[in-house]
Parts: sequence; C-alpha cells; structure tokens
Amino acid sequence: MSEITKEELIQEILELINTNDTSKIDFNPKYIEYFEQDELIEMRDLLLGKKELNKTPSKDYLDDIFNKCS
Repeated sequence: MSEITKEELIQEILELINTNDTSKIDFNPKYIEYFEQDELIEMRDLLLGKKELNKTPSKDYLDDIFNKCS
C-alpha cells in the first residue's frame, strides 16, 4: 500500500470540509504545515466519520417527522 503524501492529505481534508461547489474554505499554507502527517490523517478520518454520520438519517428524527405529519 502506498503512503499518502502530506499534500494529498491536505487536499482530501479541504474536499471534505467544502460542502458544495460554491463553498470554499482555504487553509493558510503556513498554518497547515505545522501539522504532522499523523495529525492530518486523524483529521481526515474524523471528517470522514462525520460525513458518514450525516449521511445516515436518525431513526428517531424520521419517526418524529412521521408523527408530526400524521
């Protein structure tokens, strides 16, 4: 398995943070350089986890909507 570069990690993080094509969040290149590769991997993994949580609708939330509509 090939190791991912710091630049690739930063790009992945930026893509995960930007919610759509019109939003644009930039990091100060000097600031992001302070993070070690393992910290960037952790950031990316946390963002991936949050993205998956947001994709999965909550059963309670859907039940609440259903009850309000009934």
